[in-house]
Amino acid sequence: MRLTEVAFWDDCWKRYPIPSAVDFNSPFDRCLARALLRNLRDIHGDVFEVGCAPGKWLAFMAENFGMKANGIEYSDAGTQATHRNFQALNLPVDTIIAGDFFDIKPEPRFDVVMSFGFIEHFDKPDAVVARHAAWLKPGGKLIIGVPNFNGIYKPLQTILDRSILDKHNLNIMNLGYFRGLVQPLRLELQSLEYVASFEPSLPVAERGFKNLAQFLVKVFLRVSVYIRRSPVFDDINASWLSAYILAIYRKPTT
Repeated sequence: MRLTEVAFWDDCWKRYPIPSAVDFNSPFDRCLARALLRNLRDIHGDVFEVGCAPGKWLAFMAENFGMKANGIEYSDAGTQATHRNFQALNLPVDTIIAGDFFDIKPEPRFDVVMSFGFIEHFDKPDAVVARHAAWLKPGGKLIIGVPNFNGIYKPLQTILDRSILDKHNLNIMNLGYFRGLVQPLRLELQSLEYVASFEPSLPVAERGFKNLAQFLVKVFLRVSVYIRRSPVFDDINASWLSAYILAIYRKPTT
């Protein structure tokens, strides 16, 4: 079962600013991009992103690894945003499938399959990861990234807007979950780490504030934005602190 509906994403992508590209001045983008560059030196061919809107990370893979960009997006607004973004970035895009990831038969033809912030929106994420792998060539790389709403972020998000946590599966936001996928899905784990250190933009807040606690959290996050710009904090990572989990697997050839 999905923890979010298509209307949620349509509303999100209709308002999303274009162009959207990886920004090394952004602490989160910088940390995730460096982790990908560090761990994916030998990739080439076709990349397929699940839940690809607005195409920022597809564009990153195309620009840095020369990969052909493909994706799937079940929100019409998200599909349109991805096409607009690639046009704005003056990059070619191979195929963006408009449709439900679970209604389309997988074709195991991609060298890299990836998703960033997708599997945590389902209450049975193991099956979602397995379907990712079904699109992957033998020997290909599977890249899964999820936000970490555990640790310091859980109380912050609870104060700001508890409903955001209800849209995420917090049970998978730990390294043990990703290690546990290796045997049942017959994958080889190549890299697993917490990344992005503290990220003040991860907690989501409504406009204004309803009480003193919300006001104080917003002030704390606003001040943290300026402090976090420095790359000196990029490599300080822990389960209670880091904003993101990045897992990279290889699909065996036999």
